[in-house]
Amino acid sequence: MTSSIVSRPIGVLTAALFLGITGCERDVGMLEPAPFPTDSEVFLDEFGPGVDYDAFGGSKVTALDIAFPVTYQGSRSLQFTVPNVGDPEGSFAGGAFTSAGGRDLTGYNALEFWATSSMPATLGLVGIGNDNTGTSLYGAQVTDYPLTTVWERYVVPIPLPAKLAVEGGLFEIASGPLEGTGYELWIDEVQFVNDPTITNPRPAIGTQDVSTTVGATVNVDGTIVTYDVDGREVTVQASPYYFTFGSSDASVATVAEDGTIAVVGTGTATITATLGSVAADGAVTVTVVEGPSGAAPTPTRPAEDVISLFSNAYTNVFVDRWAADFDPATVEDVVIDGSDTKLYTNLGFAVVEFTSEQIDATAMTGFHMDVWTFDSSEFKNKLVYFGPDGEFGGGDDSEHEVTLNESTTPAMTTGA
Repeated sequence: MTSSIVSRPIGVLTAALFLGITGCERDVGMLEPAPFPTDSEVFLDEFGPGVDYDAFGGSKVTALDIAFPVTYQGSRSLQFTVPNVGDPEGSFAGGAFTSAGGRDLTGYNALEFWATSSMPATLGLVGIGNDNTGTSLYGAQVTDYPLTTVWERYVVPIPLPAKLAVEGGLFEIASGPLEGTGYELWIDEVQFVNDPTITNPRPAIGTQDVSTTVGATVNVDGTIVTYDVDGREVTVQASPYYFTFGSSDASVATVAEDGTIAVVGTGTATITATLGSVAADGAVTVTVVEGPSGAAPTPTRPAEDVISLFSNAYTNVFVDRWAADFDPATVEDVVIDGSDTKLYTNLGFAVVEFTSEQIDATAMTGFHMDVWTFDSSEFKNKLVYFGPDGEFGGGDDSEHEVTLNESTTPAMTTGA
């Protein structure tokens, strides 16, 4: 049998250490774990208790300094040197302010700070919940805050404070050059607060209508919360973990804490969400039908006449990825009737890249792939040649796209 392509549009560990003296009769089983600190300070003239700074990968690691003459309040501020385009030390300035032991932030509703810059610019991203370990759950970010040359107050509302009982990601920031030019950015008085001007939370998830087959997964996207903050709107890009998801029919689709929808049966299910007690706008409607009843046909061409990307019938060449970071498609490896198969969901388009080990196909006369779909009467396939320099771009690339539909030869049909 051959392989085919099916097309379809941290936890936290806590530990307690008990030290005692032999002979004491105190029942240590009655002791309560030590509470996590509730300190509000991230930077007030100096780093708050237990706060460290970790520069992001790809950033200018020397960008952060402590400034004395430029402050909003007190005697010091955080000074970031945003690099120019082409700076060999990094393409942007930014990192995460973290607390290794974690803090209890349930008593606050926002992170507050003051900022100014050496020229009008845009603060690319600020947020909370990123401890720079890659395992953070409760990220919340605001993007594209305007910067001015005078001190301005900024806030990042916390989507659901009750989730942050043990949080190590206190503050993150990232900003790049403006039209190629770097600048100086000063941050001061970074702390968690209770801000009474934060009102009217409007949570939402991205609305989707997805048609798929049993065994697929779909992601809930676009989890945001919009607030009124001191007379202006602020939209927070919120981790799905802040939300509680529900399915109208768990026999069709279930949804995990991270917003991953597992398709388990045929029918239709609607995924909705709440943020605490507030219902979120938007829904994901999943319509599920039966998938292929059998594997794709086994190819019969001799192996010496084939360069195989993905097949059980041949030895495959190396493929870097079956969906690029910038395309909308989700791809999974599944097995249909004993045959390894690529299952695509959200297939607006998918970019298959074999860039690290490019293929010389000059001796080949055709391109073969088996595709099954139930909801599309048109399928496009584009091949790209990187040119003599072997690099994408540079003016010497070429490409050709073939469109298959119901009237072409071969014809594109559904359900086969």
